Amino acid sequence: MLKKILLLFILIHSFVFSQQKEIDTLKTPKKIGLVFSGGGAKGFAHIGVLKAIEEANLQVDYIGGTSMGAAVGALYASGYTASQVDSIIMAIDFEKMLTDKIDRKYNSFFDKKNNEKYLLSLPIKGFKLGLPIALSKGQNTYNTLSELFHHVDHITDFSKLPIPFFCIATNIETGKQVELNTGSLALAVRSSASLPTLLNPSQLDSVMLIDGGIANNFPVDLMRTKKVDYVIGVDVQGNLKKQQNIDSALKVIDQIINFQLYGNEYAELQKIELYVHPEVTEFEIIDFDKKRAIIDAGYKAAKEKIEELKKLASQQKNQTTLASKIIPDSKEYEINNYTISGAKNYTRRYIRGKLDFKKNKKISLKQFNQNINYATTSNNFKSIYYNFKENDSVVDLDIRLTENPDSRFLKLGIHYDPLYNLSGLVNYTHKHLLLNNDVLSADLAFGDNTRYAVNYFIDNGHFLGYGILSRFNQFETTIKSNSFIGVNQINFEYEDFTNYIYTQANYKNMYALSLGIEHKHIRSFTNNFASVKDDSRTFFDDSHYLNLLAKIEADTYDKKSFPDQGVLINATWRTFLSSTDFGNDFRPFSQLRILMEGRWTLSDRLSFFAQGDGAVSITHRELDNFNYSLGGYGENYINNFIPFYGYGFSELEANSFLKTTGSLRYRFYKKNYVSFIANYALIADDVIEFLEHKPFFTNANTGYAIGVSSDTFLGPIDLKYSWSPENKKFSAIYFSAGFWF
Repeated sequence: MLKKILLLFILIHSFVFSQQKEIDTLKTPKKIGLVFSGGGAKGFAHIGVLKAIEEANLQVDYIGGTSMGAAVGALYASGYTASQVDSIIMAIDFEKMLTDKIDRKYNSFFDKKNNEKYLLSLPIKGFKLGLPIALSKGQNTYNTLSELFHHVDHITDFSKLPIPFFCIATNIETGKQVELNTGSLALAVRSSASLPTLLNPSQLDSVMLIDGGIANNFPVDLMRTKKVDYVIGVDVQGNLKKQQNIDSALKVIDQIINFQLYGNEYAELQKIELYVHPEVTEFEIIDFDKKRAIIDAGYKAAKEKIEELKKLASQQKNQTTLASKIIPDSKEYEINNYTISGAKNYTRRYIRGKLDFKKNKKISLKQFNQNINYATTSNNFKSIYYNFKENDSVVDLDIRLTENPDSRFLKLGIHYDPLYNLSGLVNYTHKHLLLNNDVLSADLAFGDNTRYAVNYFIDNGHFLGYGILSRFNQFETTIKSNSFIGVNQINFEYEDFTNYIYTQANYKNMYALSLGIEHKHIRSFTNNFASVKDDSRTFFDDSHYLNLLAKIEADTYDKKSFPDQGVLINATWRTFLSSTDFGNDFRPFSQLRILMEGRWTLSDRLSFFAQGDGAVSITHRELDNFNYSLGGYGENYINNFIPFYGYGFSELEANSFLKTTGSLRYRFYKKNYVSFIANYALIADDVIEFLEHKPFFTNANTGYAIGVSSDTFLGPIDLKYSWSPENKKFSAIYFSAGFWF
């Protein structure tokens, strides 16, 4: 009996002790570790989880993550609230950011003229053609992160952030995980999220890093080393896919990442006290346009665990809460000193010119980030990292560059149009060939009319640059002729050999002023008639000319082909100083031409184009060889040949003209358009005197066109029908395909 009483006493004591132990445990604050897995766009679900955590009043003590989990976790760890993280993510254009898509306005004038006509551009590595390592350099991603994390730039030990943090990347040489917990938070997150084939690997010191999901997509094991008591793991990956469902490169990568988690039979899940698995299997890692639905899925999954979260929060009554909302930095900083490292083939002047900053001048963080685009579009740098070492409103700027190792490129293009017919285009580009900052671009167009253009330019960013242009252009066509009795049209051949040495200043890559000396050799002739000098043809001109040339240009179009908005201005003053004088009648003269045009979006599908184009010759004699010739269709006419709907090539001719064009363009399906165009022109040897006596529209030559166009990977494809009410014998169907060159 005594033994039974003693045994009963021991059992009661044990039960009471265990209950007291559980009560004591509940009263003991737990250190909470939060782990976010990678998963591309599916990682937006982590934001919904953060919202539920805040609703439960739960304080997180440590955050770790991989890839998108690292990005969301770092934002929260740096002090942003869940609501702010939601707003930040919703405001980001991920397609634009992850593909390094940059507004065309940041392209240099040299690139706008020379780099927008190729179908394909391949780097030349040694004596072989190479392929890009990824679709994007990731500069836009870094710029965005750098701006978002500027308020914690001074913190280089991530354990000192408002919430201690770490993230995972993968060493591309060994395939092993690398824990990132010190240095630049923006660079660490950029490294963790370097998804192969999408973003270039990140260079951190001497180590090249790629997406952490390759080595450890769900770093629960590392979180355990941070002396946390309780781990909340949020996993947004799905199960391994069947082979029939793996039909793209990104799905292959997604499957590889899934191996790390699900190939080990959920080993990491056994180390998690609270496991949250949002239902996001219907989404892909590139579904960046479905942010709201994915965030809501994360919130829904976490709400199902809300009682457990609240229970944990009840043990944290003595814990501190998150800081107040982070206010975006909009103030301007005065640059005290700056350092530039990593530039071997580009001068400090070039880099300052591209980044458009000056010592002792003020600039905002947002503006500096935007200025990086000027350097990014040059394709001269793999990465541009920087740090504002802030002391109130004065900063020391540290810029670290990694140059693009590729300096030579082969570029290819193809085009058909009514004047030059079918042409292939081969380009060789060589950067820093002779001097720092220089670029050589050599085009050879072959086909029915062989042409070439060689451009050499020393680019100093927004400082003064210098260039040399050499060009040969030729074409053969038929033109209407009133000069020969009994002949309505004649064969016409034209050759232009031009050399131009110039200096150029530009402002923010949108406006440029250039001045230089130009040499031209013009040969024009017909094979229909013999002459005294040549028994097989008649020459109209075969002279060399020396000219003074000045240009003012502006180009703010958002796209080269089918722009939606922007303006283009080209004002040219050319003074013909001397000539070898083939016709024995040369005297110096000048010509001024001003072209202004713009496009405005009227609605999502409808846009309006307007153009004013005019020129005047300052001379007291007739200019047969340098008259302005209007007529025909094309965007690559040279010298004084001007396209004009309703008339044949070079059918209207005088030494001065005034032309207006207006068109409506309607997008009826994706990148397909229909358009209506009207153009009017006065052609006279003295346009000003003409306008004094006759109204413009009453006496103008008129022409119209309707057409359908398509924006394709080959370039614009265009089909137009053109006619003129007063030129009743004329109508034409024009077809062109490919980028104009």
